Amino acid sequence: MLSRLGIGLLKGLVVGGGLGAGFQLGLRWGETTGLLGFLLAMGIGATAGILCGKAPWRAEAWIEAVLKGVVGVGIAALVYWIGSSYLPWSVPFALPHAAAGTDWTSMPLLYAPVIGALFGMVVELDNDGGADGPTRGKKSKKKSTGQRAPRTRVSTLEEDEFALPSASGRKKKGA
Repeated sequence: MLSRLGIGLLKGLVVGGGLGAGFQLGLRWGETTGLLGFLLAMGIGATAGILCGKAPWRAEAWIEAVLKGVVGVGIAALVYWIGSSYLPWSVPFALPHAAAGTDWTSMPLLYAPVIGALFGMVVELDNDGGADGPTRGKKSKKKSTGQRAPRTRVSTLEEDEFALPSASGRKKKGA
C-alpha cells in the first residue's frame, strides 16, 4: 500500500509539476487568480485522473480513466478552494513571472504539483496493479476440442469376484 502511495505521489508530482511549469514558465501565466485558478486546477485534476493509475490505452481501461478524470475535476476544485480559503500563505521570494508576496494558490508552479500529487495518490490506491480488468480473478477456461475423454470404470475387489467369463469361456474361481 505504501509503495502504491509513493508511485501515485511521483506520478502526480510529474503530471502536476509539468502542467504547472508549462503554464507558469511556458505560457507566462505567473498569477492565476479567481476563475482561471479554478479552471487550471480542474484541468490538472482531470489530467492526473486520466494519466495516474491504470494506463488508459490498456484493454477496457479508457472507461475507468474517463471516470477518474471527471471525478478529478471535482476533487481538484475542492482542493484548490480549501487551499485558497483556509491555507493562505504568501511566497516570500520571487518566481519567474510572479512577484514576491504573491499567494501560493495564485502560482501554477506551486499549486499544480500539490493537486496532482494528492489526486495521483488517491487514483493509484484505487489501481490494483495486477492483471487487466476482466481476466483478473477468473479461472482460465480450457479450449474445448469437441471430443470427450473416454470414460474409464474403476472396479473394486468385490466386483472382480463376480466377473463374467473370460474370452476362453472359463469362469473365474471364487465365490
